[in-house]
Amino acid sequence: MGKSEIIAGLDMGSSRVTCVIAERDEEHNKIRILAGASAPCKGLKGGVVVNIEETARAIEHAMDAAESKANEVVGEVYLGVRGSHIQAFDNKGGYNIARTDKEITGEDVSNVIESAKTVPLSSDREILHVIPQGFSLDRQRGVPNPIGMEGALLEVGVHIVTASTPVINNLVKSVFKGGFRVADTIYTLLAVGELVVSEEEKDLGCLLIDSGGQTTSIAVYSEGSIHFSKEIPLGGDHVTRDIAYGLGTTMSAAQEIKEKYGAVFSNMVDEDHMISVTRLDARTKKEVKPRELLDFIQPRAEEIFEKINQAVQTSNYAELPGGAILTGGGALLRGMPEAAEQLLDLSQARLGVAAQEILQCPEEYLTQPYLGALALVCYPNLKTWNTDVPGTTRSGSVEKKLWRWFKDLF
Repeated sequence: MGKSEIIAGLDMGSSRVTCVIAERDEEHNKIRILAGASAPCKGLKGGVVVNIEETARAIEHAMDAAESKANEVVGEVYLGVRGSHIQAFDNKGGYNIARTDKEITGEDVSNVIESAKTVPLSSDREILHVIPQGFSLDRQRGVPNPIGMEGALLEVGVHIVTASTPVINNLVKSVFKGGFRVADTIYTLLAVGELVVSEEEKDLGCLLIDSGGQTTSIAVYSEGSIHFSKEIPLGGDHVTRDIAYGLGTTMSAAQEIKEKYGAVFSNMVDEDHMISVTRLDARTKKEVKPRELLDFIQPRAEEIFEKINQAVQTSNYAELPGGAILTGGGALLRGMPEAAEQLLDLSQARLGVAAQEILQCPEEYLTQPYLGALALVCYPNLKTWNTDVPGTTRSGSVEKKLWRWFKDLF
């Protein structure tokens, strides 16, 4: 019997927190999902905390619900972060092997990556991840793993992800106030990429589009690794808001209408069904044709994909034979993969699905809203590099620990 441990992933979305609790079997490299839960959060806006108390309550509500379903107690979480405060860039590092013995060691690899991490950052920013893209040995490129080889000059290309320190601290404080510690802080987009993008797609060159409520995260892969990532401040909530304004209804009603009847293209609209819309006064109603929704959905979808296309064109990796992989709640709008193909001029696009090699998961959690949290608990087992800047681990207060211990007795 392999040794197992209970782990949790907590995805901080645009205006919602989502968590899953899992059992990790280290011996067999398996992740078994036990339970999950999600809660709306008024304390989050675009992945940034605007109210710690509200955010802590939402975290506690979601985690308590998941713990109850799983019949397990969680002490710490893998915290998934996103939002426009995330900034990423590529950099290079070099390291001279001065020893007579020129054989590359693990320490040499660590040293060259450390040299690539030496970049000027303002005092309010911190490095979340440093991801090796490939090594060169004596100017010979394309070395995936130089350990054991001989050479005088070792070089590396890296993708560095940085975040706002105050934003991260407020997220960690919210988790702490909700009664949990942070095992590691992870850029959710990276975790999702490891779970849904195949090695073949990464080698060919592809685009990952993770569509949240208020932001859309994109990552460009080429030659087997990530080479570009960016947060775009537009998402599914903007589509919902356009519908609400256009129809004169509430955001919740507009969200329901979008999910049931919304589409990007007219040929995907059901013309035989009229939509009854309750107005803002909660009394009067009006009937609209599903085709009328296109007036609100199409312009915003085109704007989102135009912003994505502009970003991709600046990445120097605009040729993407592997197409696009769409994830997140915004990807569920009918026609989004087809829109990606047409508006981004790609040969193919698909919805991202969780890789099943290491994952054992009930169907209810194999859905786009849970994909980020699933990716977070799988991330330590899936990532192929070991050079991330260590995340922050902070213990809860003694009072909170005792309260949770007391609660668990009953």
